[in-house]
Amino acid sequence: MARRNAVVVLLCVATLITGCGDTAGSPPEIPRPQATPTIAPPPSPKLAPRLRFDIWGVNSYQDAVGSLRFLFEVRNLNDSAVEDVRAQVILRDAEGHMVGSQRAYARLDLLGPGDTAPIMIVFFLTAPEFHTYDVEIEAERADHVQSLLHPGLHVVDDTGRVGEWVPYEVLGSARNAGDSDAESVSLHITCYDEEGTVVAVGSGAPEERTILAGDSSDFLVSLGAVAGQVSNCKVQVEGLVVTND
Repeated sequence: MARRNAVVVLLCVATLITGCGDTAGSPPEIPRPQATPTIAPPPSPKLAPRLRFDIWGVNSYQDAVGSLRFLFEVRNLNDSAVEDVRAQVILRDAEGHMVGSQRAYARLDLLGPGDTAPIMIVFFLTAPEFHTYDVEIEAERADHVQSLLHPGLHVVDDTGRVGEWVPYEVLGSARNAGDSDAESVSLHITCYDEEGTVVAVGSGAPEERTILAGDSSDFLVSLGAVAGQVSNCKVQVEGLVVTND
């Protein structure tokens, strides 16, 4: 009986060893890294190209009341129209330090490709001493303004002359050649000397601020200050399309 029990014990021990396996001789299993999906970074935002302008005809002088005036024209060198054109003149001393700055908007609300507009910047009642100056131009690409302006306005029979009570005046007629009426019509004058330097900038309006389709209105714009001998002048006109809202 004792022998039979011993056999049973040996069989149980053998069964346990077989079931557990040879744990001492087997290397531990190393978990494999799991592949994770790669998320591509968002593309970098593309900067819009800087708007390009040309500036010429710059003239500066001190007027009768002691203000320093800068006159010049800006041309749109871009392939599309721009609006809200504005300029800043920065005055600097011999060491390059800023001694003054002023801003102003172009006289026209919209500049198409290649179009020009006059700008006058005034340092009111002061004329800081400066060695150099910088002119910076900013603008926006045309948006809603372009749809508001009347496309059929133009100037005819304009001429300039020395005024009886003012240094110079420009007269002529603004014509509406479009199919719709125009309102809030305004005129903008740029005068040059023989070398193309801007010597006067002015704005005015025709006798009738609203010009019906096919009609014309005369104008006379006086220039209160002229910084040189006037050789010729350019007259530009703008107005809004009359809506029936």
